[in-house]
Amino acid sequence: MARVYISLDIETTGLNPEQDEILEIGAVRFKGDHTYDTYSVLVHPGRPIPYKIQQLTGITPADINGAPPIGSVLPELRRFVGDNPIIGHNIGFDLSFLRKQGLFKQNMGVDTFELASILLPHAGRYSLTALLKYLRIPPTPGNQAHRALDDAQAARQLFETLLDQARRLDGRVIKEEARVSAKSKWALSLVFRDLSRERSYAPPAGSLGQQLAAKGFMSDDGLDGGFTLIQTDPDQLPDPPLKPAPNPTPLPVEDLCGMLEKNGLFEENFDGFEYRPQQVDMLANVAGALSESNHLLVEAGTGTGKSMAYLIPALYWAVQNGQRVVISTNTINLQDQLLNKDIPKLQKILPIQFKAVALKGRSNYVCPRRVQMFQAKTNHTPKELRLLAKLLVWMPSTTTGDREELFMPDYGEQALWSQVASDGNICTPRTCSAETCFYARARQAA
Repeated sequence: MARVYISLDIETTGLNPEQDEILEIGAVRFKGDHTYDTYSVLVHPGRPIPYKIQQLTGITPADINGAPPIGSVLPELRRFVGDNPIIGHNIGFDLSFLRKQGLFKQNMGVDTFELASILLPHAGRYSLTALLKYLRIPPTPGNQAHRALDDAQAARQLFETLLDQARRLDGRVIKEEARVSAKSKWALSLVFRDLSRERSYAPPAGSLGQQLAAKGFMSDDGLDGGFTLIQTDPDQLPDPPLKPAPNPTPLPVEDLCGMLEKNGLFEENFDGFEYRPQQVDMLANVAGALSESNHLLVEAGTGTGKSMAYLIPALYWAVQNGQRVVISTNTINLQDQLLNKDIPKLQKILPIQFKAVALKGRSNYVCPRRVQMFQAKTNHTPKELRLLAKLLVWMPSTTTGDREELFMPDYGEQALWSQVASDGNICTPRTCSAETCFYARARQAA
């Protein structure tokens, strides 16, 4: 990146810039992998340091004896930073304290937390420490967390690694981010503009862009020059529908119950298996209800093992009779538990082959057509630009289009999701198919 940045971090006596004071300031002036200079100073806060802050930072009252007050260090810090962009992890926190002192009101603040949330949709955790570990960034020798200069160095490492991640993206994503944010006040527009200039995307033979096209990714630039990539890999389209048996046969209830009995299949495969007669009783009743086409209402307390008690007969009924069985859950959390924990466990130990897919409410799926409409807007807000950036990075890699995969911690982003979610008035059978629509694909798979 042909630009000088300042990586900055502060330690404070608390979290409130109106009530708390700065304890330490650390900063690094750098360009790419070249460090020009560093700045580090302890500051006397003019008040006692809370014990929990001493424990967190290791800064004690003895350390700040003789340290200058904040007013004495401001001119030197102002000269060090200049008018360069300031980066940091949750940099808004640091800038809120410094702007209270009259500093850096015009400097652009680039947040590595925000950048990571865009470029690493599957990271899971986004603290500075977690991201360094996720990206396998080795710690600087002698690095101490919650000390200003060390955290500034770590944020600088994270920033450079994130830029390398961005350089691996299809260049059209970078170019589009730069285009839509060009006239905005969004801090990351600076980063995407620099990346776009750096790459000046022109895909050579065998480039990622061509690989995407070869895999069946589709683009549509019919709306104000924008584009959206969605995966249409034929290998990931649903299997042919089931063929129901003309005459369903009853389930072998005793054999199924035997799996959960003492010395049964589950005890053989799981250490610490606990035989629960209520679980076996529930399984027998579910199997009987399926075989006889009866309704069944079961009330069972925590620890009964309800999931296995209805999953086992449901799976055997589906396989034995070629029929779909719908498990409707009250919460998405339970649905995720069944699909990500319980069913994979059963796939390993049951002597039958079966498949299970998720089908959520329509609003849980992103709509590529609505994303294009969202792109075509003018005068995007920073929150809209952040969500759009996340979508453009995420959509080429997702096979589900499920919002649960997308990291949206901000309530404002969550509210904007309704503008890009599948909608029955726009996403119709005439305009959508399993090749172009995530919701249609989920329905077809189900």
